[in-house]
Amino acid sequence: MNVTPAASVEAPAILVEGLAKRYGSGPTAVDALREVDMMVQPGEVVGLIGPSGSGKTTLLKALGAVIEPTAGRITLGGEVVYDRGWKARDLRALRRDRIGFVFQQPYLIPFLDATDNVALLPMLAGAPNARARERAREMLAALDVAHRAGARVAELSGGEQQRVSIARALANRPPIVLADEPTAPLDSERALTVVRILDQLAREYRTAIIVVTHDEKIIPTFRRLYRIRDGRTVEEAGEGRRFD
Repeated sequence: MNVTPAASVEAPAILVEGLAKRYGSGPTAVDALREVDMMVQPGEVVGLIGPSGSGKTTLLKALGAVIEPTAGRITLGGEVVYDRGWKARDLRALRRDRIGFVFQQPYLIPFLDATDNVALLPMLAGAPNARARERAREMLAALDVAHRAGARVAELSGGEQQRVSIARALANRPPIVLADEPTAPLDSERALTVVRILDQLAREYRTAIIVVTHDEKIIPTFRRLYRIRDGRTVEEAGEGRRFD
């Protein structure tokens, strides 16, 4: 069943219709995704849950233009970017300018300090160094790690590293952020802090965020969930539990 956007002046940030991904062919083919439908509005944080091997990471990679789907349609901000092939001319530019990625591990560059780790993405997008570093400092301040701006990766705690990685993902103010198990290595307090920050930034910057997670600590915080099983999604109402 296709997803029909609700009547709104603002187009959905993410609209997925009948998305499928098949690996291989013939009797050994594996259908990682089957007829996936999903919609995420600007400013919304949505959880994506399901057992291991259900297709969560495959879906995130397809939305992030890392792998090519087999069928279906992906529309981002009202623009069709995939429909029987990629419609976006430059997938690297799409990923760089419109999609932020947060991973289970921060994957920060160890010989750069926090500011330069965050500033690198705007620099790659063509921003002057001074402006990129200014933007980096703004994001670090928004994530309450401005006091660690000059610290190298080895000097940061696990929670600080994850905050820096979130700042990096938001450095170009992408309309979409895809987070793959961002709280897995964190304790309960730090995990809830990360989700609280994502929720605040989503509302402030009108960013649509999808969080793939197995983390039972944070699942109750989502107002809306997609559960994926055997490559198909089912939308569920979440608890939307307050962070405090």
